Amino acid sequence: MRARIAALTVVSAGLTLAMAGPSWAAPTPSTITTASTSASTAASIPPGAACPAQVNRPCAWQERSERGVLGSAQVTAEHPGQLTLVRVDVKIQRAWGSPWETVASSTRLQYGSVRVSTPQVSALGPIVVCATGGPALQPALQSTTCTTPH
Repeated sequence: MRARIAALTVVSAGLTLAMAGPSWAAPTPSTITTASTSASTAASIPPGAACPAQVNRPCAWQERSERGVLGSAQVTAEHPGQLTLVRVDVKIQRAWGSPWETVASSTRLQYGSVRVSTPQVSALGPIVVCATGGPALQPALQSTTCTTPH
């Protein structure tokens, strides 16, 4: 079976949502064994998991292991004195067509560029990682980006 590539980008009032990648057939319902929310957790992010640097645009990715999924994001600041915000969410879809549900989230606010990861989540089925971020003092310049469901 060939994977079909679907792409969607929406820009509205400073919010950018972008999804691209293979679509999936009928996903399996998701089961969560661990779900947690943390308000300012910065986990270690492997150096090879970097995104292309785009100033004030968040980049999101997911890291899978035998223990589950870790959602990560980064925002590259325009300059080191910029107060920068980034929030990363891991979302799952419990059943085909049901709404996406946030199961883990982390937020970090600091000067300069920011990287943050969520607690690890063990889940089956489609998972999306979304990141919102940019200059903390200029919400109109913040944007949101999401990965392709995996």
